[in-house]
Amino acid sequence: MNGKDIEKKHYQTFDSIKETDSEGREFWTSRKLSKILDYSEYRHFLPVVERAKEACKKEWA
Repeated sequence: MNGKDIEKKHYQTFDSIKETDSEGREFWTSRKLSKILDYSEYRHFLPVVERAKEACKKEWA
């Protein structure tokens, strides 16, 4: 599988779990992301979410 095939596969995967709020903004839930990123249990993905939240806080501070 070449780079373009991988990109297309992941785009389709992420697009298939995308949700949209009432104002048309797109988002992905952490539970669904954890599954497609192959975390065996959601609790193993929670530290990743916490690190991402901290990074966002620092970026907007």
